[in-house]
Amino acid sequence: MAKKMVLYSVIGTIVAMVFMASSIIFPQPLLLVLAMSIGQGIAIFALVLYLLAVALDLQSGGGGYIPAEEPPAIEEPPPPAETGPPAA
Repeated sequence: MAKKMVLYSVIGTIVAMVFMASSIIFPQPLLLVLAMSIGQGIAIFALVLYLLAVALDLQSGGGGYIPAEEPPAIEEPPPPAETGPPAA
């Protein structure tokens, strides 16, 4: 679910940037105000989606990451314990 939210956040950010870039390409006052207002609204929504996805992932413990385990080190067995001289 968090991955889908991040994907929608990325798509929303791209759409917001297209709106904002259109006001630079076609510099008309009304288009500038509309593009910046709509673009800002979409960008804020995308930011909220991203932060919610991060919060949900942190709450779930980030289940997707499994660290690689290191193989156990090969150790020499300890020398046999001496019990003393044999009884006669």
